[in-house]
Amino acid sequence: MKKLFFFLSILVILAVVYLILMNTANPIDVHYLKGYVYTLNPENIYVSKNMYLGYYTLGILIAGIFSGAGVVGLFLGIQKDKIKAYKRELEKSSVSKETNASKVEVLEAKINTLEKAFTSVVDERTKLEVQIKALNAEIDALNKRK
Repeated sequence: MKKLFFFLSILVILAVVYLILMNTANPIDVHYLKGYVYTLNPENIYVSKNMYLGYYTLGILIAGIFSGAGVVGLFLGIQKDKIKAYKRELEKSSVSKETNASKVEVLEAKINTLEKAFTSVVDERTKLEVQIKALNAEIDALNKRK
């Protein structure tokens, strides 16, 4: 689609340049203001300039190109600002995801150490229970001798 519009714009510019070349010798009167706009006299007096149609068309073409470039530049600037803001937002979210991931890893490591500590406590408890049973058996044996 971009290529089509680019091709069409080149064709339009070439057509205008052709019109400029064909009309360089044709004089015209270009009217700028009517008399009643700048005086109190309501007569139809025009402020005008006699110039060639080709140069007039060339001036309009150049003005159109610069005004179009200005409008497109304005919209591109706005889009670039939006893209920068979106990139900053993505960076913030990725940083928060990384910090959340690191927090999860720290918590998993803490859980693993607690599980290891719990299993070691359970192992020691079973050893102590075995020792208590052995001591109770010795106490019972001593009580029977008496």
